[in-house]
Amino acid sequence: MALAALLVLLGGVAIGATSIGGVVVVPALSGLGGVATERAVAAASFGFAFAGVAAFLVRQPPAPAAGCTGDPAPTFGWTAVLGAGGGAALGAATLAWLPARAVALVVALLAIGSGLHALLGGGGARQRLPGPVALALLGLVVGALSAWSGTGGPVVLLPLLALLGWPAIHAVEAAQRVQLPVAAAATLVNLAAGRLDAWLGAAIGALLLAGWAFGRHLARRMSVQRLRQAVALALIATGVAFISR
Repeated sequence: MALAALLVLLGGVAIGATSIGGVVVVPALSGLGGVATERAVAAASFGFAFAGVAAFLVRQPPAPAAGCTGDPAPTFGWTAVLGAGGGAALGAATLAWLPARAVALVVALLAIGSGLHALLGGGGARQRLPGPVALALLGLVVGALSAWSGTGGPVVLLPLLALLGWPAIHAVEAAQRVQLPVAAAATLVNLAAGRLDAWLGAAIGALLLAGWAFGRHLARRMSVQRLRQAVALALIATGVAFISR
């Protein structure tokens, strides 16, 4: 169980630095900690909410060295957050109707494609700032795909924002905040179904939160190029992991 806890902590560091890392939590709990998969998924969803709350409360502007010049900072507003929550609820309600493997494959290809796009020089594309309605629809899609694929939100949102040309620092911030509505919707469903172990979820949340704080500290000291590369590599690794599982 100690090794599982260490992996969860490292997953939190990855979430804080790149917004991606939560994919290690369920395998760590079920494969190393001996926790039943259904119970591990429910506890992980609850745990992701801790970092999501922190991301909402700690919203410092990016450091000048990490920001982009010229264009205004894009924002992922409340319409997108509410859309993500609604999409997650919709996804949880329709989960049994969809082939989970097909959804995971779509998420994997999206992650790998956007990661390669950033590594091969696509990260300098001009950012596009969707309006409130488009952001709400984007949130809806992210929430639904996250629930269908069993992820916390960032794995789906980050590739989409990368393809829209958002600077890495702003994309990571938005991807971290989307964890909250997705995790909250999933947790309510799991609680109603009697699958949630609140104590286990709180322990996971505490580990993820500690790792998140350290990972965020690291990310804010990276150069633009280093952060973009780290996010791109995390996306590619996540996509490969999705295909392999």
